[in-house]
Amino acid sequence: MERQSRQGSVRRLAGFTCGLAAVFALGAAAGPARAVTFDLTIASSTYQVQAGDTYADLVAQHQSETQLSSDTLLAIQGVSSPIYAGVTTDYSILMTTLLNVTAGGTYQFQVGTDWGRGGAAVVIDNGTGAILDEFVTTNDLWWNNDWNDPDVFVTTVSLSAGSSYTLGWVGFEGCCGGATTVRFSYNGAPFQTMSDANLDPFATPEPGTAVLVALGLAGLSATRRRLR
Repeated sequence: MERQSRQGSVRRLAGFTCGLAAVFALGAAAGPARAVTFDLTIASSTYQVQAGDTYADLVAQHQSETQLSSDTLLAIQGVSSPIYAGVTTDYSILMTTLLNVTAGGTYQFQVGTDWGRGGAAVVIDNGTGAILDEFVTTNDLWWNNDWNDPDVFVTTVSLSAGSSYTLGWVGFEGCCGGATTVRFSYNGAPFQTMSDANLDPFATPEPGTAVLVALGLAGLSATRRRLR
C-alpha cells in the first residue's frame, strides 16, 4: 500500500470535511432528524495496519474492500460483525458520525474494541478541516469487555458550541468478531454510551446525517485517488 505523508493526509481530510460542508445544504430541506446517528459499514479485509498509516489511509483501505453491510445506528454499543454482517473473521469496520455541538467543553471518547490488526480514531473540525485528535495503532486490541483493560483507549478534545465535528473509528480484525462500544464524558462527568439519547443534551439534529457522511467519505476516497 502506498504511503502518504502526514501533510498529504491533512490535505485529504481537509477535502473530506469541505465535502461534508458542501453537502450540508442538500440536507437542509429534510424532515426532523435525530440528534446524532452513527453510520456503520463492514467490509471483507485481511489488511494489517502498518506503521505510518493514517486515519485517511485506513478509511481508503476499508472503502477499497468488498462491502458486506451498511447500517445507520442510534448507538455504538456492542457493535459486532456477527450481528451486522454475519461474519467473524477477516473484516474491517468503519463507524462515523457528525456532531453539531451545542454544549462547548472538554469531551473524552473512550473506546473498547476488538481490532486484531489495528485501527484508528479521529476527531475533525468540519469548519476548518483541522484534525483535533488522531489515534492510530498497529497493535492487536481486545478490551475483553472490561473498561479497566489496558487496550481501552481515550481521546480528549475541546469542542466549541456552534461548531460541527466529524468523529470516526476504523478497525481491522482477523478473527473472533468481538464487539465495539464507545463511551463519552463531558467536562469530567461519568462516562455514558455514545448514543442518540445520551448526546441529545449536547448536540443539535443533523439533517440527513447518513447521506452526508456517505457523500463525504466518497469525497475522501476520490481525493486520495487524485493525489496518488
